[in-house]
Amino acid sequence: MSKRRAIGAGLAAAILMAMAALNGASADAVAGKELAEKWCAECHSILPDRLSRNLAAPTFPELAAEPSITQYSLRAFLRSQHETMPQITFTREQMDDIVDYVMSLKPHD
Repeated sequence: MSKRRAIGAGLAAAILMAMAALNGASADAVAGKELAEKWCAECHSILPDRLSRNLAAPTFPELAAEPSITQYSLRAFLRSQHETMPQITFTREQMDDIVDYVMSLKPHD
């Protein structure tokens, strides 16, 4: 490989890594699950094949299976107040982690 191509490949790799970091690739689904267990599991089931304690509260796998659930819609939902949910203010990292956890539950066809 020529020096010019090696430099180009290195730059491309650096750009891809930076883009992944900006797109939330640093989010941690395991940390998101832990946060969900701490703050959400009182009402929502966060695991597959379990009913929510509050039957009016959808399970996390049910939420993830909804076609309308995207990273963007989850962030908007979690930032807005709801009558039936406590208002929890997440840090950016916590939000990234919880969103990453819910998105990891999306069914793969």
